[in-house]
Amino acid sequence: MNEIEIELTGIAHLGEAIGKYDGKVVFVPYGIPGEIVKVKIIKDEGDYLRGEISEIIVPSFYREQPPCKLFGICGGCSFQNVTYSYQTKLKEIVVIEQLKRIGGFENPEEFTNLTIKAQNPYNYRNRGDFSINREKRLGFKIRGTHKFIHVEYCYIMHDQINKILSLLQEKNPKRKTHNITIRYGIYTDTYLVQPAIDVTQIETGQPFYKEKLLGKEFQISAPSFFQVNTYQAERLIQSVLGYLSKEDRVVIDAYAGVGTFSVFIAEKVERVIAIEESRSAFKDAQINIKGFDNISYLCKKTEEALLDQNIQGDAIVIDPPRVGCMKEVLEAIAEKRIRKVVYVSCEPSTLARDLKYLKEKGYRLVKVQPVDMFPQTCHIENVALMILE
Repeated sequence: MNEIEIELTGIAHLGEAIGKYDGKVVFVPYGIPGEIVKVKIIKDEGDYLRGEISEIIVPSFYREQPPCKLFGICGGCSFQNVTYSYQTKLKEIVVIEQLKRIGGFENPEEFTNLTIKAQNPYNYRNRGDFSINREKRLGFKIRGTHKFIHVEYCYIMHDQINKILSLLQEKNPKRKTHNITIRYGIYTDTYLVQPAIDVTQIETGQPFYKEKLLGKEFQISAPSFFQVNTYQAERLIQSVLGYLSKEDRVVIDAYAGVGTFSVFIAEKVERVIAIEESRSAFKDAQINIKGFDNISYLCKKTEEALLDQNIQGDAIVIDPPRVGCMKEVLEAIAEKRIRKVVYVSCEPSTLARDLKYLKEKGYRLVKVQPVDMFPQTCHIENVALMILE
């Protein structure tokens, strides 16, 4: 069974198309639902198969030519071969499927909004992480391997990052380092390159850079997390704010980072209790929240901070890492009977898992708003609203 012919009928949560052969699900990267393809089987996992397209017999109406010659090699993008409007449709299908299968929600399509699309489907990333090979060239790792591939231009990186990348490629940095991170403030024209390297054409080793969101300026240190899509981060903030009201007098902002939600929430409510365990992000936040006397910032793990009985709120905004919330966080939310939960997530599977837990504790899922922070990739951000019944 080296090669089979199948119809692709669906999409998996990591962006792979799926079909069936001899009763087994077949996962096919870079396929599009509706296509009939020949697939070379590369791995038999027992109850499912993994394959690669060897021939497209009937192409999708939504298939298009990817602009990047490295598409399908570097692995950073999943959907450059799919029209952008259909990319977001596929991501909505994934969100709904995860809410059904993992979350146990019967009709999630009824409360899942259409995706907020990106106005810039390319050249949006404000951060690039590059490997360096022995010849001091910058690039990525080939999909599924540790093999290096040289990169001259990345179509999802902001053009200023590509310019810095090009300059560093030409100058061959002498400092011995395996990785270089470039971060750029799209609205401030500030940047950082870490670590400091031996080039004279540009400054490197900056401890922080600055960015603006909805007119407010934020300091972001090199180790601190910040959304990689500045344009869509503004729409994400607006989505979160849309779920809060005057009734939410005290709001807990968990996993608060450098304060990107806190400062906007503070303008809408009486008090914000922000929680962030990263010391670098906490230090940045002290600068970013200046002028707001109704924000309390705690440098603690969320699960530890919520154990404090003095920390109470009418609503909580949670924006955890991709792995989702620790069970202790969800338990504390339920035990404190926080009336409203606004859950921001970049991973539909862990979002669905955590929403299921809250549903079992008496919360009702009201709305899910997908926000496409990561065009051309399989990833999708969501903002979910739950209310305690």
